[in-house]
Amino acid sequence: MKTVKMFEDFITEKKGDTYEYGCAMLYFDFPKINEIHALITEEDLYVEEEDRTYGLEDEPHVTLLYGLHNDVSVDRVKELVGKFQFNSITLHNASLFENEYDVLKFDVKGGEVLHDCNKALCELPHTTSFPDYHPHSTIAYIKKGMGAKYVKLLDGSTFEVIPTHVVYSHANGEKTEISL
Repeated sequence: MKTVKMFEDFITEKKGDTYEYGCAMLYFDFPKINEIHALITEEDLYVEEEDRTYGLEDEPHVTLLYGLHNDVSVDRVKELVGKFQFNSITLHNASLFENEYDVLKFDVKGGEVLHDCNKALCELPHTTSFPDYHPHSTIAYIKKGMGAKYVKLLDGSTFEVIPTHVVYSHANGEKTEISL
């Protein structure tokens, strides 16, 4: 296990470096994300000044559970995640979450392991506004109404990726890598 301060190269913290809650995320290598990002014009990206959480997603992952309370220990997350074997997952069905901006994302097929891990993590103290778990991987945040053209561009695209590790992202910005 390795703990690092998120964005340690920044002298001052920017909005987006800390969160209200922590989360557990399943990471994977996805070199094709750069080709997908190249399809998105800068003018279409949704960004907020001084907030790095928008724009292009630079850390491809699937969130296992967002909303973990500050008192949830790394050891407990590691224990629960360690009960599961994550094999290849498939990114498919480019689609949108529509809010005040469009979240361009792939749905994720990964067998029941993603749902089972989410269910196990839900045993920990957490808060969520989304009781139904829908595994997905965000590609980018797009200005409202502009995402549909990228869904069309990515129609039929599928990518198989292999999970490499889990990250427990603490609310304070620290990230702890958990080996699989």
